[in-house]
Amino acid sequence: MPASVSIAVCTYNGERFLQEQLDSLLAQTRRPNQIVIRDDLSSDGTLALLQAFVPRAEAAGIAVDLQVNPQNVGYRRNFDGALRACTGEIIFLCDQDDVWHANKLARFCAEFDARPRLLALNCDAQLIDEAGESLSKKLFAALRHRKAERSRMRAGDGFRVTLKLKMMTGATMALRREVLADALPLPDSEWVHDAWIAAWAAARGDIDSLADTLISYRLHSGNQLGLGGNDPIPRPVRRRLQLDSEQAQCVQFLARGRERGLPASLLAWVERKQRHLAVRARLPAPRLRRVPAVLRELLVGNYAHFGRGLLSAGIDLLRS
Repeated sequence: MPASVSIAVCTYNGERFLQEQLDSLLAQTRRPNQIVIRDDLSSDGTLALLQAFVPRAEAAGIAVDLQVNPQNVGYRRNFDGALRACTGEIIFLCDQDDVWHANKLARFCAEFDARPRLLALNCDAQLIDEAGESLSKKLFAALRHRKAERSRMRAGDGFRVTLKLKMMTGATMALRREVLADALPLPDSEWVHDAWIAAWAAARGDIDSLADTLISYRLHSGNQLGLGGNDPIPRPVRRRLQLDSEQAQCVQFLARGRERGLPASLLAWVERKQRHLAVRARLPAPRLRRVPAVLRELLVGNYAHFGRGLLSAGIDLLRS
C-alpha cells in the first residue's frame, strides 16, 4: 500500500497569496490523506479563506484539521503544533505563499516508496515574484547548492553536509513521520525548523534533494524567512551573530543528541564544528594576528568541512 500523506500548513496574515496555494494542494495528481492547518491568530481575511477551503478538501476525500491558536505563538511553535497533529507516514511542510506543481506529491511519494532508508527529501523550486512571474534563478542556484553536496547526500553523507550548508528549505521539504520522535519539540531559538529536522533525519538515515522543480517559491516583501526575508542588520554584525548562533545550535544538538543516544562518531563532528566556530568568533581585531589561527583551521580542513573553504578563510582574514 502507498504511504499515507499529511500536509502541515502554517498561516499568519496570508490572505494575499493563500488562495493560490490552497488551490494547488487540491490540484495534486496524488491527493494527500490529511491536511493539518494551524493559523497563528491572523487579523486579515486568512481564516475566511481557510474555512471556505475545508469543505472543498473534504469533498475530495481529504481529512482537514483546521485550528486557530488562542494567541500568537510564532512560526516555530506554530509548525510544532501542526507537525504533532499530522498522522501520515509522509509529512510535507507547506508555506502559505507558494504554489505547488501538480506532480509534487506523486514525485516525492515515488521516491519515498522506493527508498526505505530515505527520511527527508526536498526539491528545487522556480523563484517567482509577487505577481507570480518567474524570476531568472531557481532556488538551488540562488542558495548556491552545488551538485557536489547533493551527490554527497545521495551517497549517504548527508549529516556532514548539513553541518556545512543549509540544504533543505522547509517549503520544498517532506519527511517520514518517524523523524519527529527526535526532532520534536522544535527548539525555541537558534535553529530554523527545516534545518533542525534535516539534521535529525540525516543523523538517523538518508536525506536527498531532487533536481526536479516542483514548486514555485514566491519572493515578496512579507517573507519571514528564506531568500525574501528582510534583514536590516549590517553585514559585519550579522556575521558575528551568525557565528554565535551556529555555536548555540551545536550546543543544542549535542545536548539532545546525547540524550537520544546518537553515535559518538556523529557527535564528534558537531563538537569539531563547535570548536571551529569558537576559533572564528575569537579572531583578534588586527588582521595580521588572525593569520596563524586561520591557517591552522584551513590546514586541518575545518573551513572545507564547515564553510566554503578558501572563501570563508579569506573572509575571516579580511573582514573588518
